Amino acid sequence: MKILIILTMSLLVFACSSGESDSREETIGKEIADGFNESMDKARAIEDQMMEQKEKMDEALRQAEGIE
Repeated sequence: MKILIILTMSLLVFACSSGESDSREETIGKEIADGFNESMDKARAIEDQMMEQKEKMDEALRQAEGIE
């Protein structure tokens, strides 16, 4: 009985092992993800610039109103 259980477990481990090689081809999904990430990086850069401009304008308004 022990041999049957060990044999079954061994076959299960063997059957579940990955047959994929380490070298994978690039997929279309990766190209789409790269394009998306690049667009998001540009959007973050623009958002940072807008926030800097807003802070400058807020500071100028505070100075104009005499609030410091």
